[in-house]
Amino acid sequence: MLAILGGGISGIAAALELLENGVSPGELLLIEAQDTLGGKIRSIEMAGKPVEAGPDAFLTRTAAATDLASKVGIGDQLVRPQSFSASIWARGRRHPSPEGLMLGVPVSVGQFVRTSAVLSPLGRLRALLDLVLPKTRLADDATISHLVRCRFGREVDEVLVDPMVGGINAGSTTVLGLRAVAPQLLDAYQKTGSSSLARSLVAIVPPRPPAGGRIIPFASFPTGLDTLVRAAEAQLEAAGVKIMKGTRAESLTNSRTGLVLQLAGTGRKKGEKIPLAGVILAVPASSAAVLLSQTARSAAAKLERIDYADVAMTVMRYPKSAFSEPPQGSGLLVPRRSRHLVTAVTFASRKWKHLELPDSELLRVSVGRFGDHRFAAMDDASLQREIAAELAEMLDLRPSPTEAATWRWKEALPQYRPFHKELVASIRNDLAGAGAVELCGAAYDGVGVPACITSGTEAARRMAARLPG
Repeated sequence: MLAILGGGISGIAAALELLENGVSPGELLLIEAQDTLGGKIRSIEMAGKPVEAGPDAFLTRTAAATDLASKVGIGDQLVRPQSFSASIWARGRRHPSPEGLMLGVPVSVGQFVRTSAVLSPLGRLRALLDLVLPKTRLADDATISHLVRCRFGREVDEVLVDPMVGGINAGSTTVLGLRAVAPQLLDAYQKTGSSSLARSLVAIVPPRPPAGGRIIPFASFPTGLDTLVRAAEAQLEAAGVKIMKGTRAESLTNSRTGLVLQLAGTGRKKGEKIPLAGVILAVPASSAAVLLSQTARSAAAKLERIDYADVAMTVMRYPKSAFSEPPQGSGLLVPRRSRHLVTAVTFASRKWKHLELPDSELLRVSVGRFGDHRFAAMDDASLQREIAAELAEMLDLRPSPTEAATWRWKEALPQYRPFHKELVASIRNDLAGAGAVELCGAAYDGVGVPACITSGTEAARRMAARLPG
């Protein structure tokens, strides 16, 4: 028997891949502690519309998510955003996102300085120094901030790069590893002879498409992103895979014949023990550390070094009359330096055509960064009041929302420190003596939906290669 612990998108992808590699459905268990599959992918209903309480789209520059959608029969249902140009809150007001950016980094510094009012005059002048400063020497694995601040100065990092790149990870560019989080910046800078980071990035920026030919590289489903989860779950069930929801794994031990999984029981009653030929752990690193504490102590200790940020997503419905002017673009990014609770706002009913309403606007509001736990001490009502007060300031919104719902995500986003890839390689190496155990998920190989799918798929392939022919 093979078991996959964790029914998020990584575990689902692993289960589908094991079937494709010849594993019998009757020999496969998918075990999830929650009552539903999908992990952080969660669509909720508001005003009769499916609004996301987790990620609202997936990147289509890689084929992992689109391939999975096709595999489960819904590849023809993809929809793309109508808009994907967020503004930025800086110096007490909203600013359009400057032109010529890649991950918040100026590619055309001249164009950036001419079109950007988001930075102070001194900040713009400092950004120009990228063109004349000598080449920056980088340590083996520098932070994102180190490179950006050396080239463009602190203001570009804090106002542009941190809310864009740090925001995706709910972390800070001052501690996020350059190679692990933004390898394209590092590769471009190291592979060119230019001392300028902006000039180095020109070589990897995709050519501008003709007018009207731009395709936004993100997609979702008109019935909600969890459509992908439900379709995959239906395919697994139809194949005969046993899915155990609301079931928690308590321990993983070695016996003379292989691995033994102990499920959690109730009261004094012990849970079921299941002999396993192999197991894929598609759970947060902290949960994997607990499960591996008896079979791979060194790996477990290293897993505990992976930190997470807790976040919350609040979906709000406002009457259109609450806005002094209609929302423009896809949303608003809020830099850490502003000290607001809100980190980002998505104008969901403007971004997605299928969420449009005749008399209301739907907003998705993110709070929480690594090290910022203010929201955790608030109940939902208090949090929603605080968010509404900040939105009133930033968006000139009156009155309060007519409807609101909050989802809290513990261990939402892992923090990729410098040398994260080396840490993950070391953990996997330490697992070599623990039996047929594989790790996959956001903690290891990337935090986006496609990266999680790829992580699960590759873990399944490694597991399949261990099995006797």
